[in-house]
Amino acid sequence: MRKRIAVFLSIILLAVFIFHIEKKFTRYVNKNTNTKYKIGVISATDSRLGKVNAMIDGLYNYGYEKEDLEIIIKNADGDKDKIEPLVQELVKERVDIIITTGTFETSAAKKYADKESIPIVFIGVGCTVELGFIQDNISPGCNITGVDSHYVQLSGKRLEFLKRIVPDTEDVLILYNPLTTPFGPSSKFLYEAADKLQIELELIPVTNREEIIETISKNYDKFDGIMLMCSLLFESTIQDIVDASLEYKIPVMGVNDIQVEKGMLAFYGSTNYNEGLQSARLVANVLEGQDPKIIPIESPENLELHINVDTANALGIEIDYSKMTFVDKFVKKTER
Repeated sequence: MRKRIAVFLSIILLAVFIFHIEKKFTRYVNKNTNTKYKIGVISATDSRLGKVNAMIDGLYNYGYEKEDLEIIIKNADGDKDKIEPLVQELVKERVDIIITTGTFETSAAKKYADKESIPIVFIGVGCTVELGFIQDNISPGCNITGVDSHYVQLSGKRLEFLKRIVPDTEDVLILYNPLTTPFGPSSKFLYEAADKLQIELELIPVTNREEIIETISKNYDKFDGIMLMCSLLFESTIQDIVDASLEYKIPVMGVNDIQVEKGMLAFYGSTNYNEGLQSARLVANVLEGQDPKIIPIESPENLELHINVDTANALGIEIDYSKMTFVDKFVKKTER
């Protein structure tokens, strides 16, 4: 008798489990309507489109079909002056939602889409409170929600990993663009890590390609490494920075995984793909009617450390795989 009861309870639990799993992946799509959602996307550069592709993959995982979605992608091709006009085009298209992939994109979307009550979901943007995009991470208080890159909170950890990869590191040049994301919020994490690691930091602001090249060429012999802060500028000048790194034999800790694929030494944080995939849940919630004002900003779910082996070899940095179990991915073929 007990055995029969146990079997019966097991069947009930299995049925409940299957019901919840099915509900998880189908609850976003109303099969009784033929609603087609119009999704607008604004991206400042090609390198950020991986976030968008991942977001689309995520929506398919949640039960959406290709025919359920009309996705309009506007790409500024690295020209920040094109971003606002492109956002205005999306607003005129009367999209149901706008997806942004960076700081300039989110700023423009807030300026033009927010007043039209078009919800906005950002993918991998930091300092959203400091920049005035939202009121609070728990309750954004406006038509914007998204996945935070946490690059600010991870600044100290990135410095720590630079030291672990290049143990002789004592002096590090920090390059940042004062015209975009503010440096202040990152400084606390950076200086705490620097004190702990006994590393001296020098901060130099740069606002264009020429300043980057000049700063590195004039200062490379004073430092053991370079660490970049988050900025579209460093995404649009990846090759220039990689070339300088190899020419002057100085390692560079980047901000995203694309930079490592292109030849920078290392990166620590959430990849573009992971951020995009995670954002799909928020996009689905908004499409189905949830108010972004009450959707908390999400922290990145997965953090990874990537190292470019080609670059390490070119810089004379020893890669001992047996001792580098803390590395999530070794990039062995640089994409140029």
